[in-house]
Amino acid sequence: MNRKNRFARSLVTRMGLLGALVFALTAMPASAQATGATDVDITLPDIVILHYFSNVDVTITDTALGSFLTGTPGDSAVNEGTVAPLPGGFSQDLGMGPSALTGDPSAALLVLQNAWAVRSISLLGGANTQLAIVVTDNLLELSAGGPSITISSGTVNDGTSNGATITFAAPGLVNPQMGDVELTLDMSNAINAGEYVDGVFTLTATNI
Repeated sequence: MNRKNRFARSLVTRMGLLGALVFALTAMPASAQATGATDVDITLPDIVILHYFSNVDVTITDTALGSFLTGTPGDSAVNEGTVAPLPGGFSQDLGMGPSALTGDPSAALLVLQNAWAVRSISLLGGANTQLAIVVTDNLLELSAGGPSITISSGTVNDGTSNGATITFAAPGLVNPQMGDVELTLDMSNAINAGEYVDGVFTLTATNI
C-alpha cells in the first residue's frame, strides 16, 4: 500500500473517531441533577386569644340621658296629657308616677359595642369556644361612700347569643368572633353629676 492510500485511510479513521466523540458529547445531559421530596409536618397548639379593653370611659350626654328618661332629648318638658277637673273644686290625683317614664333608671342598659374579640383553634375533640363575663366589682362611686351606680348584671352578645356565658364555633386565627358587652345599671343612688369610677367586669374565653 502506498503512502497516499495509507494517509487517506488514516484520515478516514480519524474523522470517524472525531464524529463518534462529537456524538457522544452531544448525547450527554447538559448538567447533573438529583431530586428529593421532603414531607413537612406542623403542630399548632390548642389556643385561645382574647382581645379586650383594660379601661373604658363612657360619657352619657344630657341628650342621651334625657332621651332615656323622657323619650325626648335633653332637659325636656313632657306633656303627660289632659285630665278633666272634678266638679265642685275637689282635689284630684293626676296619676303621675314612674310608669310615665320611658326608661327605668334602676335598670338602665349600657351596651359597649365591639368590646371583645376572640381568635381560637381547638383540639379535634372540641370545636367550640366559650366566652363568659363576671362582674367582679359592681360598684362605681362618685366618692368613697357617696353617690354611686351599681352594675346589676352583665352579659356578652355575639349577635346570635346573649348571656353571662355564650358558646360559638372556634373561629380560627384570621377572622375573630366579635361582640358586645351589655351592663344593666342601677342609678337609684346617682344623685350628683360627675364621674362614677372603678366598676370592673372580667371576660374569660375557653376552648371546650
